[in-house]
Formats: sequence, structure tokens, C-alpha cells
Amino acid sequence: MILGKISDLSVQTGLSSSLRAIIKQALTRDLATLDAGRYVIDGEDIFINVMAFDTSAAESKRYELHREYLDIQILLSGTERIDFGLEGSAQQPDIYHEDDDYQLCDSLEQRQTLHMVLGMFAIFLPNEPHKPGCMVNDSQKIKKAVIKVHHSLLAN
Repeated sequence: MILGKISDLSVQTGLSSSLRAIIKQALTRDLATLDAGRYVIDGEDIFINVMAFDTSAAESKRYELHREYLDIQILLSGTERIDFGLEGSAQQPDIYHEDDDYQLCDSLEQRQTLHMVLGMFAIFLPNEPHKPGCMVNDSQKIKKAVIKVHHSLLAN
């Protein structure tokens, strides 16, 4: 997992130039003004899912894992909690859904917690379980963009 602020993107150390370029390219679309939906940047290799929804209790949600894509989650409004774990920490994951690149599980070994606020981004690498959309104090409407990047683009 990589964490940062969009405003500090140009000086973010430890972020590859290719990931930085992908985020900057997505930001040219003025993400906060987009309606919920899917927006293609580079075919099936890079696309953006914009969503707006109410946060809910962490206990009512499940962890998700992806094998093929990185998730670059950018919070556009509101606050949210994301519970997450390291690669290999998912306990008894369900069957992998290859067509939609996801797998779910209910618990992790050594859960970590992140509080996202406006302008933050979090990058979850393949096989890093994460549970986004959890409420911080009370349920609230949030808007976020998730840039999906196929792992093969970062192989070099």
C-alpha cells in the first residue's frame, strides 16, 4: 500500500514515475466533476471507476482482493475508513472471480486502518486485501475515483 496527497504528487518519494504519470493523466479529467461510471484511459489496461455512495459500518462489509489490477483510490469528497492488510493476510478467501478480478474474505491477519480525507490517495497492489467505504463516525455520502491499472504496466 502506498499513501499520499494529490497536492504532493509531484514530490511524493517512493512513487514510480509511471504511476505518477497515470495519476496525473487521470486527474486531467477533473474527477470531482464526473458522474458515477467507468471511464477508459487505455483500453483494459487503465480505466477509472467513479462512484458515490454512503459509507457503512465496517462489520457489514467484506475485504476485497485483486490479482490483475492495482487500485489507486482517490477520495473526492467526504471521509472514509479503509481497513486493509498485507499481501497474504486474507483469511479463508472466497473463490476468485476472474472476469471481474476480485476475491472476497471476511477477516485478516493483523488488520490495519486508514482514515481517508479529501485529496488523499491510497494505492493497493495486487493481492493486498482492503475494505473501502467504511464509516469513520457516522454514515455519510462520499465520492471517490478508483483508477484501475493492470499490473503488467509496472513490470519494468
